[in-house]
Amino acid sequence: MKPKILLVDDDDGFRASVCTCLTLEGYSVIEASDGIEALKVLYNQNIDLLITDILMPVMDGIGLSIKIRKKYPQLRTIGMTGGGRLGDSESVSKMSKPFFSSYLKKPFGTHELLEKIIALEKSDGIS
Repeated sequence: MKPKILLVDDDDGFRASVCTCLTLEGYSVIEASDGIEALKVLYNQNIDLLITDILMPVMDGIGLSIKIRKKYPQLRTIGMTGGGRLGDSESVSKMSKPFFSSYLKKPFGTHELLEKIIALEKSDGIS
C-alpha cells in the first residue's frame, strides 16, 4: 500500500498541481496551506510522509519539522524550496539535512518527486 502523504505549501496552484500528480500515481494526499494547518492534520490523521515547502508564512517548513520531530520522530519528510533567501542548491542541501529526510529544489518534475518518495519508501519502509 502506498503511503498517505501530507502536502504542505502556501501556493494554492502549486499545491494543487503536485496533489493531482500524486493522486494520479495512486497516493492518498491531504493538503495544508501552512505549518499550523499541517499540525492539525498530523494530530488527527495517520500520515506516512510529509512533503512541505520550506519557506512559508505563519509557520515555515523548518518550524513544522522541529515541532513534529518531538511527537513523530519516525515521520519521513521531504522539504521543498525555490531557494529564495536560502541561497543555492548546495546551501539548501546542507541547511535541510537536520530537518528533512530529503529535499527538492523547485521547480521539479513529477519524476523527480516520485524518485524521492520511492527512495524513502524503500529505505525507511514507509507505507
